[in-house]
Amino acid sequence: MKKTKKKPVSRKDFLRTAGSVALFSALGIPFIASCSDSTGAMNGDMNDNAAGGDSEGITIEGNRVIIDLSTNSGAPLRSSGGWLLIADAQVLAVNVGGNTIRAFTSVCTHQGCDRSWGFSNDLFTCSCHGSQFNTSGGVVRGPATQDLEEFEVEREGDEVTITK
Repeated sequence: MKKTKKKPVSRKDFLRTAGSVALFSALGIPFIASCSDSTGAMNGDMNDNAAGGDSEGITIEGNRVIIDLSTNSGAPLRSSGGWLLIADAQVLAVNVGGNTIRAFTSVCTHQGCDRSWGFSNDLFTCSCHGSQFNTSGGVVRGPATQDLEEFEVEREGDEVTITK
């Protein structure tokens, strides 16, 4: 397994995350976020499904992301409701039922946050400012006013290819 060097957190990212935590705490909204790139993948809540481009089973080749569902990194997409944030490719992927997987940009249309997402009750939540999007990429709650860009997804057995 390839070891990756953690990138230092920029001051801007730290302040944005700290400010969001303070705001959500003041409003009594549950919030879990990560200041670093996580390479783990599991079914869960806020930001537990972040995967970097060096994760075993996830390959980024230019504008294509290839996910091997038979690996631990690809496992969340095997079942309905499972999702992944592939941070290095700026991609959100979700299994919307059976063999159907959809993929979107992870760049929020509100202010461009791209690494702080959660998924619950069939809604993606950008935890930077609370915008929510459905599994079609459509805005459900602002402040975002534009839908997420959707990417082409092809699935052949346990291999999923997302083309941006």
